[in-house]
This record gives sequence, C-alpha cells and structure tokens, in this order.
Amino acid sequence: MKRFFTTIISIALVLGGAGAMVPAAAVTHAAQRAAVKFVPRQIKRANRRLRYTITAKYPQALGAARDPRLAKFNQALLGVVLKEVGGFTKDFQAPEERMSEVGSYFEAEYNVTLATNNLISVWFGVSTFYEGAAHPNHNSKVFNYDLNAGRELKLADLFKPNSDYLKVVSDYAIKELTEKFRGEMPGEEPDTDWIREGAGPKAENYQNWNLSPKGLEINFDPYQVNSYAAGPQEVVIPLSALRDVLDPNGPLGRMQH
Repeated sequence: MKRFFTTIISIALVLGGAGAMVPAAAVTHAAQRAAVKFVPRQIKRANRRLRYTITAKYPQALGAARDPRLAKFNQALLGVVLKEVGGFTKDFQAPEERMSEVGSYFEAEYNVTLATNNLISVWFGVSTFYEGAAHPNHNSKVFNYDLNAGRELKLADLFKPNSDYLKVVSDYAIKELTEKFRGEMPGEEPDTDWIREGAGPKAENYQNWNLSPKGLEINFDPYQVNSYAAGPQEVVIPLSALRDVLDPNGPLGRMQH
C-alpha cells in the first residue's frame, strides 16, 4: 500500500527562510521501468523564527532537454508542489509561546503510479502540523497528466460525455469501503451514512484519483469516509467495472488496447 499515515518528525533543520531545491537520495519506483524515467528532487526549507520546517519530495522526468513535452510536465508538476508549499507558509504565524519540541512542519512524499509514453500519474501524501495542534493533518494531492495534450487531466476526461460515471464509480467505492470496514470490525456495522456522504456521487468526493496498471485508484483522506484513527482509504476500481462508461478514446480506454 503506497499510503503513509505515521508522520516522520525527525527532520534535518536548514536555517533560513529562503530554501533551495536539492537532489534527494536515489529511490527506485516501479514506474521507472516504463517509458518515462524520473529523478527524485526535494524542496527543503526551515525558519527558526517561525519554528517550521518543510520537506517536499517530488519527481522530475528525465530527458526534458530532448523532449519539450517532458519539460512542460516538469514545470507544471513543480508548480503544483510550490503552490502546496506556499499554501503552508502564507500568513504563517507561530504561537507566542513554544507549545512543543517538534514545531510546525510540512512534509510531502510521492509515488508515481503510472508512467507511459503519453500518461503520467503522481500521488502525493501531504502531512502538515501546526505547533499546538492535537495531531497532524494528512491529505492527498494528485497530478494526472497527458503528455501528448500537454495538460493536466480531469476525472471526466476518462469517461464518455454525458455518462453517469460518478454513480458507477461511487457505487463501486461504497460497496468496497462498506465490506472493508465490516471485515475490520467483526460484529459491528460500519457507519454507512458516513461512507455514503464521503463517497457519494459528487465531484468533490473524487478529486483525489490516480491511474495505474490496476485501473482507477481513488483516495479518501482521513475523516472523509471514516474516523481520523482509521487513516486514509484507497479503492482500486478495475477497468472491467468501468467498461460501460469509459471513453474508448480516452486515457483509460486507450490503456486497454
């Protein structure tokens, strides 16, 4: 399972607020064996006065100097990461009195779930903690990109126009989540109202999705379909379950050929 829930709180402090991009330790991703290969990068910042640290890891595609499509992808993905970091630091104010030894932090990990000649899908797991809070916050951020079209994909791009794809996706997710929680709590019934609210057929419930060789991966952040203690949830929908609503000429439809 690619998700993480326990936050790493041991961070090397880099004093000063300017920050710089530096290469991260080399890692191997399954997606690197596909058409597009990546090198890991990270943004590290720290501010002693405001007592926060930032560690944001992200991938950059190799070959951008030769392929303008990859150069555009790299620029777009970096923009997403910088926007997330900027959202953390904007109007940041530290407590007047120190409330913990850890201080505030922003951390982002990533996983490339798909990398083909024309499609790249990246999942980010973001953890943020503000000094004095009861616990960190965890959320997903995704970036699904069509190299040939040179743009980020929307979920609707995968399906036939005017198809009721959200209901198909939602019905599958609700069934999977209900069965999963029932199995984790023998003798107890899961909170089906909570599940239906967080996984119902509404666009806002399906902002966090990725493409993978397994199909369509849906991410649900803590609190969305269950308690914070239950952690983030993931449902993988195979292409066979989406056959009736998939656009045969869309990104997932093309993956079937």
